[in-house]
Amino acid sequence: MVAIDTSSLDLNLLAALDVLLAERNVTRAAKRLGLTQSSTSHALQRLREALGDPLLVRAGRAMVPTPRAEALAAPLGRALAELRRVVQHEATFDPGTSTRTFTLACPDLVVSFLPSLVASLAKEAPHVRLDVRMSAGVDIPAALAASAFDAVLAPASDEASPGLARRVLGRVTFCVLARRGHPVLSARPWDLDAWLRYPHVVVHTGSSGPGIVGAALDRAGRTRTIGMIAPSFLVAPFVVAESDHLLAAPRELSAGIARRLGLAVLDLPLPIPKVPVALVWHERMRSDPGHTWFRERLSDAAKSLLRSGLLPRRGAGNRRG
Repeated sequence: MVAIDTSSLDLNLLAALDVLLAERNVTRAAKRLGLTQSSTSHALQRLREALGDPLLVRAGRAMVPTPRAEALAAPLGRALAELRRVVQHEATFDPGTSTRTFTLACPDLVVSFLPSLVASLAKEAPHVRLDVRMSAGVDIPAALAASAFDAVLAPASDEASPGLARRVLGRVTFCVLARRGHPVLSARPWDLDAWLRYPHVVVHTGSSGPGIVGAALDRAGRTRTIGMIAPSFLVAPFVVAESDHLLAAPRELSAGIARRLGLAVLDLPLPIPKVPVALVWHERMRSDPGHTWFRERLSDAAKSLLRSGLLPRRGAGNRRG
């Protein structure tokens, strides 16, 4: 088999070959390609040299393909059609027909917004697949750079990360969750001492340092009794619902599960600034049409959760049910 040097072939030459094989006429091919007849003849000559075959030969007044050209025609046409499809797909992105998979990483408590997101995707993009991963303990900049995730929902950091873009979607306020009938609901006053009188459920987030609440307690010079370390925010409320343990959690994100479990929601008796929640993605995806569409759907669903997840503030003397 003779080795063919394909380094001299480029996409323009292959597109010219596709048209030449279809038209079998240099003049008509030149018209379709938008080139002069001389340029098209030159392209044919370059193709002959690169492929080591005459490709089209004279047969009277017509040109006929060689066996090599006939063997190339169908696969070349399919390859160019697929390339056009891929490029056009990326350029326009049709959610109604797309089969793309989008991967989202988020803390487990944020999954409260997934039902509305999935419903939105199913209606607008029935063949798109959503792959949700937990973000605890993940190096987010590295994961986004390696395309492990398309986007991440996470507390917004004040530090800018090179190559990453972010959009702040809202801010959450920490509160305290307690079971229905918990004695703390009768505490007078409801203050830091009353809160620290009971054991707490602490969620292991994968970070080596103290969490937001733990850091605030350290600054205040106070400690809490940790009754349980939970593997996720979705486990902790169920423990709270069946014990005297208390849980500090973002009010807006825990509202839905608090309602379902009949939990009381109290103001956190410890000053903690509101925590911004951001959508983060890699800069290289900024102009990708599909990714842009996905970011908008994520933003809409997350913002809706942050708005609708607000629960009325409750004093410690109020009881639920």
